[in-house]
Amino acid sequence: MALLRPRWTLSSTTLVVLLALYFSLVMNYAFYREILTLQPLTNEPATYFLYTIPVALFFGLLVVFQILSMPIIHKVIIPLLLILSAAANYNSIFYGVYFNTEMIDNILQTTPAEASRLVNASSTMWLIGFGIVPAVLYLLVKVEYKPFWKELRTRLAVIVIGVIGVLAIAKFFYQDYASFFRNNKSLTHLIVPSNFVASSFNKVREVRQANLPYTEQDPNIKQTKTDRFRHVTVLVLGETTRTQNWGLNGYARQTTPNLAQRGDQIINFTDVSSCGTATAASVPCMFSSFTRADYEPYKAEKQDNILDIIQRSGIDVRWYNNSTDCKGVCKRVKTIEISKETAEYCRAGECLDNILLPELDKALAEESQQDILLVLHTMGNHGPTYYERYTEPYRQFTPDCQTNEINRCTPQQIVNTYDNGILYIDQFINNVIKRLENKENWESTVYYISDHGESLGEDGIYLHSAPYAIAPATQTKVPMTMWFSKAFRQNEGFDFDCLQTKAKTESFSQDNLFHTMFSIMDIDPKTSNTYNPALDILAQCKKAK
Repeated sequence: MALLRPRWTLSSTTLVVLLALYFSLVMNYAFYREILTLQPLTNEPATYFLYTIPVALFFGLLVVFQILSMPIIHKVIIPLLLILSAAANYNSIFYGVYFNTEMIDNILQTTPAEASRLVNASSTMWLIGFGIVPAVLYLLVKVEYKPFWKELRTRLAVIVIGVIGVLAIAKFFYQDYASFFRNNKSLTHLIVPSNFVASSFNKVREVRQANLPYTEQDPNIKQTKTDRFRHVTVLVLGETTRTQNWGLNGYARQTTPNLAQRGDQIINFTDVSSCGTATAASVPCMFSSFTRADYEPYKAEKQDNILDIIQRSGIDVRWYNNSTDCKGVCKRVKTIEISKETAEYCRAGECLDNILLPELDKALAEESQQDILLVLHTMGNHGPTYYERYTEPYRQFTPDCQTNEINRCTPQQIVNTYDNGILYIDQFINNVIKRLENKENWESTVYYISDHGESLGEDGIYLHSAPYAIAPATQTKVPMTMWFSKAFRQNEGFDFDCLQTKAKTESFSQDNLFHTMFSIMDIDPKTSNTYNPALDILAQCKKAK
């Protein structure tokens, strides 16, 4: 502890001013950069207010840090804020990350294996240089306090100065601020440290609101099935795959050659929107009965999802997990966690998706006539280590980016690596189909949908989890495909020409999954209070009897 004995003496006021300067001038670079991207400085009076933003932020932080810098506790709070702010600032600058409640949720649900792939030399040096070193220097400062009443008067005076400073700027530029930030609300998710602090408090509030009674949906649900065929559905839940690089959607490269060779066997939906821009949002949302417009995480947690309803109807439901956890969706159905120790498929706690195929073989080999839904939660194209999502035979596009520091790779290297990952996804889906296509007594379906997309450096944005309102289409548009066996096509009474046309010409979203599963699994809609035929894709192409 001798190393952390105070080495310098500063008054509490001086220390607060230095903190406010450091945060307003250094820690908010990403915030200022985005402001100037949206509204470049000019000689026009309409942009003069931009010059006052750092000053207004300084005055605001002056008030905040004066309140936080209470004796003793400030030596814990401020160093922690410095380190966390440096981490947030790095991710906002280099990956375009916005820290909202959804991002906090995403962070809380990140696995150690995922977190390790976000750590690299540049992020470590940044954290040390802008977070840990300032925190240590702060701890080495001996704070000089005045006698109680003088100290209190000084603190109040500083707070008053800060408030007056903010009010003075507001008096002259309020209309400019109001207009600019009303049209660009997401910018507040870049202001350090309020972005992650406020979002963390909002997350705590969400958790407290979640103390609701659990609702069992569709308690009398039944199947309508009358034929002799066993229904076998494999729902492949993709990860971080965007529609823009999906070969079936007209991408310049053929990244889905196996599916393309199947021709009209594949129903490929060209315009599909995700429910969120992160797994923690999209997965619970798409499996719930809520649409994206109505979805609230704490409400969805307290009621059945489509897996619960299908299971209650008498169908065997299983979740096979090769990705992060199921975000609560699978907690009431049988869940199989894939071992991360298989050398052929795995390294450092993550596995290639082909590790799921032997598990699928076991399930399909069971002697049972019970209808079954198998959900395969894949690693897909999860970044930033895209190069870990495929093997050498699928390294068709080179040079690729063999590092997790993707901002150091060229744009073409990143795209090459990402496209190689889609080639691997394509073969995986095709291998799932192969296991079902010759089962003549089964009405089989393979339904693939990705949870969200990904930014690959366009406009300086990487990865995902951007606030939905401003998220680029690369994060919100996802591939979705369906394959149906010959028996399903012949017996279920759907017009597949109609379905192909809709897939190519209409817009869909993850809102459709919940209701479409009713048709796929032969669930009787008359026994449901949650089913909406307008959102059931197959029901829209039902043949007239």
